Amino acid sequence: MSATEVIAQLQALPPDEVARVRGWLNEQDEESPALLAAIDEGLRSLAENGARTVTRGELEQKVRQWAGASR
Repeated sequence: MSATEVIAQLQALPPDEVARVRGWLNEQDEESPALLAAIDEGLRSLAENGARTVTRGELEQKVRQWAGASR
């Protein structure tokens, strides 16, 4: 079933059933403890060290490194 078909079916459901589906979807999309810890660490680092400006080239290089590390 395609996303378009699912959406069409959802539109035909009564509001209480749509709410059940929404609740289930929200449960599937929880942040992991590792993600929350990484966000906390980033916020701590920002508070302690402040932000710094990077050039577009530096940013592109970092993204390439991160993308390569995730493979």
